[in-house]
Amino acid sequence: MPDPAVASVDLAGIRVAFGGNVVLDGVDLAVGRGFTGLIGPNGAGKTTCLNVISGYLRPDGGTVRVTGEEVTGRPPHRIAALGVSRTFQSPRLVPNLSALSNVMVGAHRHFRHGHLAELFGLPSARREERRQEERARELLTTFGLGDVVERDAGSFPIGTQKIIEVARALLNDPAVALLDEPAAGLGAEDVERLVAGLTAWVTASDSAVLIIEHDLGLISRLCPQVAVLHFGRIIQFGRPDDVLHDPVVVEAYLGADFAVDG
Repeated sequence: MPDPAVASVDLAGIRVAFGGNVVLDGVDLAVGRGFTGLIGPNGAGKTTCLNVISGYLRPDGGTVRVTGEEVTGRPPHRIAALGVSRTFQSPRLVPNLSALSNVMVGAHRHFRHGHLAELFGLPSARREERRQEERARELLTTFGLGDVVERDAGSFPIGTQKIIEVARALLNDPAVALLDEPAAGLGAEDVERLVAGLTAWVTASDSAVLIIEHDLGLISRLCPQVAVLHFGRIIQFGRPDDVLHDPVVVEAYLGADFAVDG
């Protein structure tokens, strides 16, 4: 596991309970640069981990650090301002806005001149907006959507909407991107677009990407390291091949009869 002192995200002793139901029970997880996979059965607490990191949920115990700064209990907009972006299992786009406009929402922390400057059309604000529009177009092109940027987001199938939401999260130039099942519901072509776009973006950045996914093939392709969450605890962390062949993981998560296809 990455050294917590240099990790982009460090969870230490995180505990979350809803009533008598303990969802996270002393979770320690350090996430470094590049891709890290977070896998586990439904109800293991994976999305709760993302909610704690992004500020949507305050833990009952433990600490959260982002790029070395403790953010435990801070509201989501404060954590986002530090460079944390996330997606959700169901995409949250504005359906009657174009794909381009939806992605540009992700650049909010890069706009320096405020709403009044935009309202009065000051030259500095226009230059800023043009720059972010250019970046949004480039990012959508990276994900294979460069020729449909003006289409309303609501007119796309759910798989493409999820890719647009990923692009929106990345336009923020996050230090940490939290992706919650981005490939769920995607066809083979969209999965390839997603993988190609994410790989290109991570290669060009120093960011950390924590990705929740049930597609173990995709996790193995993208992530050099994987954490397994089971009953609110991290039970294994390591290389995908090692993790997916670990007897404890096979029995607890994949099932005793599961055989990994070599």
